[in-house]
Amino acid sequence: MTGYDAPSPAAPAAAGRSAARWTARLAPFAILIAMLGLLQWGHRDDSPTEDEWAHLTRGIAWWQASDTRLSYAHPPLGNAIAAIPVALMDGNAQVASSKHWKDANIGRVALDYIKKDYARAREQLFRARLMIMLMAAGLAAYVWSWTRSFWGERAALAALALVAFNPTIIAQGRYVTTDLPAGLTTMLVVGEFARYASGRGGRWSLVTMALAIGAAASAKYSGLFLVPILGVIGVFLAATGRGRFEGKPMARRFGELGLHALVAGAGLLLVINAVYKFDDTGMSVRDILAAPEPQYPVSYRHNHNLMEKYSALRFLPMDLRIPLPYTYLFGTAAVTALNAGGFTSYFLGEAIRIGHWAYFPVMLLIKNPPATVLLLLAGAALALRRVRSISIRSLSVEVIAVGAASALLLASFMRANLNMGIRHAMPIMPLLAVLAARAFDRLWALTASRRPAQLALAGLVASTALSALLAAPRFLGYFNLFVGGSLGGYKISIYGEDWGQDRAALAKYAKEHDIQPLYYNPMSETRRVEWEYFRVPYKRFGCETAPKPGSWVALHALTIKTAPPKCYKQLRGREPDVKVNNHIYLYRIPPSKPAR
Repeated sequence: MTGYDAPSPAAPAAAGRSAARWTARLAPFAILIAMLGLLQWGHRDDSPTEDEWAHLTRGIAWWQASDTRLSYAHPPLGNAIAAIPVALMDGNAQVASSKHWKDANIGRVALDYIKKDYARAREQLFRARLMIMLMAAGLAAYVWSWTRSFWGERAALAALALVAFNPTIIAQGRYVTTDLPAGLTTMLVVGEFARYASGRGGRWSLVTMALAIGAAASAKYSGLFLVPILGVIGVFLAATGRGRFEGKPMARRFGELGLHALVAGAGLLLVINAVYKFDDTGMSVRDILAAPEPQYPVSYRHNHNLMEKYSALRFLPMDLRIPLPYTYLFGTAAVTALNAGGFTSYFLGEAIRIGHWAYFPVMLLIKNPPATVLLLLAGAALALRRVRSISIRSLSVEVIAVGAASALLLASFMRANLNMGIRHAMPIMPLLAVLAARAFDRLWALTASRRPAQLALAGLVASTALSALLAAPRFLGYFNLFVGGSLGGYKISIYGEDWGQDRAALAKYAKEHDIQPLYYNPMSETRRVEWEYFRVPYKRFGCETAPKPGSWVALHALTIKTAPPKCYKQLRGREPDVKVNNHIYLYRIPPSKPAR
């Protein structure tokens, strides 16, 4: 005996398993921390986008005022959460003191608020962005937790990476809008529905599902699409006896489904009314149609008679009371009217007014990182093979729920005329990441004996982080390598990428290079206030303005690409002398030739 006991052969294996467990435990936290770092990277360098001031003002108004009259263009849930760090700060201007408060003119109320003290309002906006970042991290955390409960640790880590490092999700998680909240609440709805439908969620799954549906409908009007979508999926599962309905008689299946639909509907109404503070709810159809409409540009185009033309209420009995707030009902009619009229956008190299059916499929294809797209294609191939070789019963309830919800949401978006960028498809993005993670897990199992193939799969998922790093910090302009990055991407889309966030970069460039005299088209009043905050002298540049020889012209890419042909004739066909982040074009007007 030497006094030294050699370790048993099992010791290294046990140590390896222990290290693997610790890696699995720490990896989710490391990924979430990395995501928060990416979200904050340079966000203070981005000017307020076109929509953020209205969203922030709505959120502050929700905390200050007793009613929710400003929350018609968008429901207030996401705005109210974003405004938590700033709404009750000492010295805030009272939004109700604006002369436009009575008419609920959100654009004018927001302009009044920021003009009181623009530097303060700008700092508040940056603080509010931090709340959206936390919601983005919450989305990633929920995706990890949900995937882990259904498919295990490996799939959960893949899903977490595909969400946390997706440049498009990061981009939308940096701005005060309702798009990231819509993605979060949609994931909650579909996730909790899958728990309920599979029978694995316990007795509270019906309650959490109902609350999630209400939250989705209170974050963005597109959340209402989930009601019929879940209804269709629920009927299919009940008819085929899948999940919680397995082994039950047909009558009992549909009786249970109908009862639970009533409970979910009651939860939906309760949440919407609570978020709207039960303001002007329970009005009769007659009173709703007779009420003065908010001062909203969409109403102007319809002579302030929008509810009479675009609300389904006009077909109901006049004395019937509707258990929803007036502002919410007006908002749904306003979105319907806006969609009917179309919206000027840019797609496949040309300006469009009416939505293109291929817009959102193409945007999802080119704005998701390659790993997500390739795994989705592989997952679709695996699913088709299983369905053909066995039956649809070979697909799990949760895969059916997530896959069908994604497909039906996409089908509804494809019919829309509001092609305003990938942000309107945010509700689908986390669902696609979950499906891609499931495909990764299945492929990993199929290649159990082939280590190189598994390493390639792991590398594919890890490449999402590289996509994020290459896009940082200008995540809005991300396009994947399938279209050659920005080189090909901007030939397809520019609307959601040029969102006004690059005015600070333009001001910095103009100061550093003494760009004077400068003509600039700020496009809107809030953008003009932001530009003047930088104290860069400029002259307004309109559609037919003739700039002086020797001067400079700054135009947003979206402006020149969607303007009528009569506008900016002397600039058309010219390559910009300078491109600021690919979104603002600078043109040098040649000096006049000296007279002989």
